Amino acid sequence: MAVNGSVAIVDDEKDVVRTFELLFKRRKIPLSFTALDGPDAIGKFKNANPRPGVVIIDYRLPSMSGLMVMGEILAIEPGTKIILVSGEDSIEQECIDMGATVFLKKPTSIKMMTDTVTRLTSS
Repeated sequence: MAVNGSVAIVDDEKDVVRTFELLFKRRKIPLSFTALDGPDAIGKFKNANPRPGVVIIDYRLPSMSGLMVMGEILAIEPGTKIILVSGEDSIEQECIDMGATVFLKKPTSIKMMTDTVTRLTSS
């Protein structure tokens, strides 16, 4: 399945997901899917056609860590660009080493997220 310029959001905080949904809609960035936990995200990613080119993943998720979700997604589609988001900046290097394209520290500004997503979806 082809990868495209859409974005997926994986975060267990519904308010964060809703904020990103509204932000991307306003910026005309296509949204592939949202998921509140790892297993849901992996299932939706497998079934997406086309698959999102960028996936935003929160580090702390119920049932699986964001790193585990990232690993599963990259195993399915190695070219996927991952934005890993966490309040813990001590894990930044580990996230990059494991395949994250970008690490953003929470709280991240709307401008930073928009600029990062725009850059990754257009490259």
